[in-house]
Amino acid sequence: MRSWFHEQLLARAIASAVWTTVLQVPLVLGLKLLFSGYQGLSNSFSLFLHYGSIFSLLMIPLCICGFTFTHLKCYRAEPLVFSTRWAVLKQLSSPSFLLLLAWYFNITGVLMNSYFAMALPFLGSLSTQCSERQEWCLNEPHLFGVFFGCWLGLCEAGDYFFSDRRIVKVPHVQLNIKVAVRSSISSLIKNSLSVSFKRYVVYIFLYLLFGGFVRSYILTVTRLAMDEPLDTFVTLINISLALRCVLIGSACVFTIRLSDLFFQLYQIKPISFPLLRLVDETTPLLQESLSSNTALLRLWACRDWSILAEHSPEQRSVIFSVSQPGNHPHNWNNIFSAIQPQCLHFISLLKGESKTAKAEKKEMPAPQSPAPYDTFSSPVRMRSMALTSPSKVSDSPSPPTSTLQCKIQSKMQEALENLKKKPVINFLWGELPDAKRRQTFAKAEPIILLVEGLSHFVAASFVEDKFGVVQKDLPEILSMLLDLQAAVEQRGPPSGAITKRTEAFTSSPTDVQLKYRLKRAIKSSIYRIVVRFQLHILNVPLPPTQKRMLEQYLEFLVG
Repeated sequence: MRSWFHEQLLARAIASAVWTTVLQVPLVLGLKLLFSGYQGLSNSFSLFLHYGSIFSLLMIPLCICGFTFTHLKCYRAEPLVFSTRWAVLKQLSSPSFLLLLAWYFNITGVLMNSYFAMALPFLGSLSTQCSERQEWCLNEPHLFGVFFGCWLGLCEAGDYFFSDRRIVKVPHVQLNIKVAVRSSISSLIKNSLSVSFKRYVVYIFLYLLFGGFVRSYILTVTRLAMDEPLDTFVTLINISLALRCVLIGSACVFTIRLSDLFFQLYQIKPISFPLLRLVDETTPLLQESLSSNTALLRLWACRDWSILAEHSPEQRSVIFSVSQPGNHPHNWNNIFSAIQPQCLHFISLLKGESKTAKAEKKEMPAPQSPAPYDTFSSPVRMRSMALTSPSKVSDSPSPPTSTLQCKIQSKMQEALENLKKKPVINFLWGELPDAKRRQTFAKAEPIILLVEGLSHFVAASFVEDKFGVVQKDLPEILSMLLDLQAAVEQRGPPSGAITKRTEAFTSSPTDVQLKYRLKRAIKSSIYRIVVRFQLHILNVPLPPTQKRMLEQYLEFLVG
């Protein structure tokens, strides 16, 4: 299963890199026409004939492959929610983040140099002829532009690592990849221009502070002369240089974010998992993928289950079928046994119950006092009572307790509690507001898809389920959905910090969006089943409280 998953992941990443490279051709030609004026149309074809241009043109796909490799290593199927401020600081100093900064620093610098060489040949080389003497001087505008690309890479790496850009999101409405890209191009261009301009303003001050060290080092290494240094604020405020750097820098940002977009679109492209094992079939079954430990594979399977349940009568008929002979609903049992544990586990997370506590309760039932006749009627009962008799227990030697060890432990616990009360320690290691709530709802994307698919499948069973395959599990399904709704409602609204942050920005965090999507999905799923079954739903054996809730759904009182 893992080998098949990695093959699919790599194939989709390669497809995204290819399409990003294809769209570089009109981008490079547009930059050439923009900076070359009327001569740009005739000079555009010389890009494919000049040796330096061909080399720069080959470097652009290599940079795009570098960005795609980053996506393969850094993508996430769930939003990243930090529990403490110390966790954020740890991520800032983690080797993965530092490697990502170095990786983007170099790749974006090479990409910026390639765009300079393609669109502005006089800015595409490190050395140029001095204006007043016959020797080679340092082309500092080129150095300034390349390091501006490196600065853009650092900013993009930080934004990519800590934002939702690396999260594989399932869209509300599935669009064709070409349509999705065409609808996003205009917003990508606007964002790239604004981001490049804002970062250019900050970069001017950084270059004033640190540009002299870089310039002296380059001059020492290359042994070039210096013609007109960019060492003052007046020389850096150059409209021509600023316009070229901002436009070509926006092309770099556009390429990076276009690569992100294609990677996202190809990773969420629907994939159909088989329901039955065929000969020489390497694709994992749907029920196996639903129970997979790989988050992205499980998300693919949940998406396929949701589409299957709503739009595929042929595949639904396979699940509704029974085995011959025997009349056992193996297909449905396998699917439901893969869906139910995930929903129940999510309910336990919402209720704050640990999985181990449930297991201990199952393994250690509460002792019951046996009836008098049971003591003599069952030899097994007599044997178990003899093993746990008070006399046997009292005879066993109790381990000696060390008072010194207890004192040391109590002192250490007291010292830790006092340390936690310190302002600095509490600021760094204290739990952020709503951290546990947000971490729980960050895992809601597969649950939303499972619940919606389950409701569509149950609604279709009213007509298509000839053998009563789903009807036998209808009480469990309804009880699970109602428990899930109650658990979500118990979590209540987010605290003031989340509310203020949601109001301050145009888009709320992904985990907050997932919470409201989950609430809507649960209610719409229950309504879908109730409207389909109408009054027959009241004949399903359920607890009185859940029956009263179903009656409210029948009367459309739940908003």
